[in-house]
Amino acid sequence: MVTDRIVDHCLSIDADRPDLPAHLLDWFAVAVGGATHADSTPAILEGIRKIAGPTPDPESDASATLLPSGERLTPADAALANGALAHSLDFDDTHLASSLHPGAPVIAAALAAAEGEGEETPADRFRAGVAAGYDVACTVGEAVGPDAHYDRGFHVTATCGTFGAVAAAGVVRGLDADELRNAFGIAGSQAAGSLQFLANGAWNKRLHPGLAARRGIEATDLAAAGFVGAAEPLDGEHGFFAGYSDEPNPGAVDRIGERDAVAETGRKPYPCCRYLHAAIDALREIGPEVDPDAVEAVEVAIPSAGVRLTGEPIDAKRRPDGFVDCQFSAPFAAALTLTEGTADAEAFLRAVGRLDEPPRWDDPEIRRLMDATSVGTDPKIEARFPEEWGARVTVTAGGETRESSVSVPLGEPEKGMSAGETAAKAAGLLAGSGVDADRLTAVVESLDGRSVAELVDAATAE
Repeated sequence: MVTDRIVDHCLSIDADRPDLPAHLLDWFAVAVGGATHADSTPAILEGIRKIAGPTPDPESDASATLLPSGERLTPADAALANGALAHSLDFDDTHLASSLHPGAPVIAAALAAAEGEGEETPADRFRAGVAAGYDVACTVGEAVGPDAHYDRGFHVTATCGTFGAVAAAGVVRGLDADELRNAFGIAGSQAAGSLQFLANGAWNKRLHPGLAARRGIEATDLAAAGFVGAAEPLDGEHGFFAGYSDEPNPGAVDRIGERDAVAETGRKPYPCCRYLHAAIDALREIGPEVDPDAVEAVEVAIPSAGVRLTGEPIDAKRRPDGFVDCQFSAPFAAALTLTEGTADAEAFLRAVGRLDEPPRWDDPEIRRLMDATSVGTDPKIEARFPEEWGARVTVTAGGETRESSVSVPLGEPEKGMSAGETAAKAAGLLAGSGVDADRLTAVVESLDGRSVAELVDAATAE
């Protein structure tokens, strides 16, 4: 049975994942950066405080930390907040084969669960939970069939991230086999998250990983209390695969014991939809040879799943009117890259008005370039998807046409960000937050023998 395979994997998890420190640093940086720069953060935090219960008593109640402020919340509320903040800039890590962001819900759940167990919880337990969560979230994402899941209107990070969060929290809390089975059974009735946020650039997407992380805490709380969850929540007659996909692939679960999903997961150099990254890389190659004022046409070819998210309807994508709109607009990404030479954190945040400058989506130069951009797919790119999230870009300027193709975007394991690029991303996101990037990096890279409290302290503003 599928659930038994997953439970067995969680109980025998190998936490020795060489790539994990880089992903932990990335997660803390994007979570703190989300708290600092995302326009949705005040509403998220105010809303969570309103729906939260009384502030936990540090002498008697389990609690966890809201980053980077250090405020103490219940583990469920901290998981909700930190998971949402980690996805608020859409700058968190991405697993291509499952088309989801595993770190945001998984690490938020593991951290909240670890803190809830007490200040002296070993960092090793936290790392084991994170490793299990990545493996489970990515495996379930592949098994549900991400394309078919998207076609049904579901957000994979929200739905499959719920199962990853359960695995993470369950391993950290030391649940036994029966408790884990019950927790996954409970999660089968919790997995949710729709793509309707695309209609108006809503903030639902940012909240989704936080909700998934919270569900991981709640499901394991209930299971630890003896609550009986549904059997066969994934592959049962009315289970997750049958209800959420027209083309599930339960066989994907067979390789869960052979994989390291952390090593398979890429980290983003640009704070926008991952489907756009190969196109941005291609535009960065072409850009130095092109005068933006002379551009007549930009043709962007990406996988059809990416076209649906970032290129349709084209008139709307050429007129983004907010941060989320820009993150899911291929025309905006193309215009920004051609005018700035990049779409990295600084350029993107400046262009959407997050660095004390007005947003540029109404800038005549940006609008002209967006109007010149078309978005479609290509048979060769489509044939290689989802193994490759490639792009082909053609730019016509001054009567000359230049073309560039990128099969693997920067940040993927086979084209990883350098140590310098990783450090620069973290430093940029942590600047002005009160969190010392060098200290956080040092702690993340030396977790052996440390407690989770030491890690959290390094990620808390001074």
